[in-house]
Amino acid sequence: MARNWARLVRFGSLALLRLPSRIRRNADLARISRLRDEMASVVERDPACAAKYADYSLWIPFNVARLGVLSLQTSPPLRILDIGCGPGYFLAGALACGHQCYGIDAPATVLSDVEQRVYSEMLEALHCRERVSPLLIERFVPMALPLRDLDLITAYWICFNRHKQADEWGVAEWKFFAEDALSHVSERGVLHLELNSNPERYGALEWYDQETLEFFRSAGSVQGGVVRITKRKPQPWGHTRKPA
Repeated sequence: MARNWARLVRFGSLALLRLPSRIRRNADLARISRLRDEMASVVERDPACAAKYADYSLWIPFNVARLGVLSLQTSPPLRILDIGCGPGYFLAGALACGHQCYGIDAPATVLSDVEQRVYSEMLEALHCRERVSPLLIERFVPMALPLRDLDLITAYWICFNRHKQADEWGVAEWKFFAEDALSHVSERGVLHLELNSNPERYGALEWYDQETLEFFRSAGSVQGGVVRITKRKPQPWGHTRKPA
């Protein structure tokens, strides 16, 4: 927890440091506390499962730091979609910054019982439930989003790419997904992705194979598992921009 707050301090933004308190004032803390108590034994048995997200005091500053990376605490109001929004911490933070923020996540039939319980309770407690729609991201299937002209699409700790499954996405799937996602953003809109690592599969590259890395670099910027693509004039996906 202390590490998350130290990360916020390094941004040097008073607005960012004040944001957790602003989110807290709007949240149903009693409901969150009951959920945290309910999930305590589950976390003890399986610390990596979704029950961990009931720890509000840990995940609020963690997600506020994500906002800081994108400078959302100082930017003009944006239309944002968060893919895989889970318990809604990022949504709550973006809303507290004055943005229009919406989320999608897998339908309840795909989620585990713990995921269903924690996500639904947290979304209600953070007053984000009505902003989230069920949608399963599938390979080579366009996203059925009701939203257009978005300024920013985010996806954190991505698992919709079949992470650590035998059929984990390759470059063809990522090209299709990126092109589809960018069709929903306005001119100069941004797609911001943070991938989960898989060094067992990719070795030193950790997050992707060489071909996928080359595609991400041709389409935008890459820093470790963080990929950011800005919508530009239409061009073939295979085109590589010449270095400046």
